[in-house]
Amino acid sequence: MPVFNDLKLDTKYLINEFDGDVTLLVEPIMKTDLCILISIHEDVETYVWKKLNDDIFDIVEELTEEKSEEYDALFEEESEIEP
Repeated sequence: MPVFNDLKLDTKYLINEFDGDVTLLVEPIMKTDLCILISIHEDVETYVWKKLNDDIFDIVEELTEEKSEEYDALFEEESEIEP
């Protein structure tokens, strides 16, 4: 079973943390000796610390650099439109 330590920094992933859970877009942004800080991209961006050895039910996909840039562009355009 994959664990959070399997995730590379500054890479976006689609994961199911638990069996039957919704798919989340996460991005590891910092690691310590025992933990990892992940950014969860939902309606509101959330930051959560996880233990490196915490299980992940499924890593659905590692986003390519192109798909990650495409995702980021969606929200850059949206923020430019807002007054």
